[in-house]
Amino acid sequence: MAGSAPPDSGGKPEAGEVPGRLLTIPEAARLLAVPESWLRERVRLRRVPHRRLGKHVRFTARDLEEIVERAAQREVAPRRFGR
Repeated sequence: MAGSAPPDSGGKPEAGEVPGRLLTIPEAARLLAVPESWLRERVRLRRVPHRRLGKHVRFTARDLEEIVERAAQREVAPRRFGR
C-alpha cells in the first residue's frame, strides 16, 4: 500500500531509526488489561521498561512484550518437608 508505514518488526530499531508507534500510559494499560494506576506506579518505581520524552512517558510494542514476559509465573517444584 503506497504511503503506509511498514509494520513494526518487533526488533530493536537501527541507530537513528524511530521505533514504531509509541503508546501513552492509558493506551498501554488498556492493551495490558491493567489499571492505569498500576502502570503509573510501576513507571514511577522504574519497574517496567518505558521511554521518557521530557515529562511524557511512552511505551513501544517491545516494552509491552517485556512487561508481559517479566510477569510470567515460573513453575515451582513442590516443597518437600523432611523429618
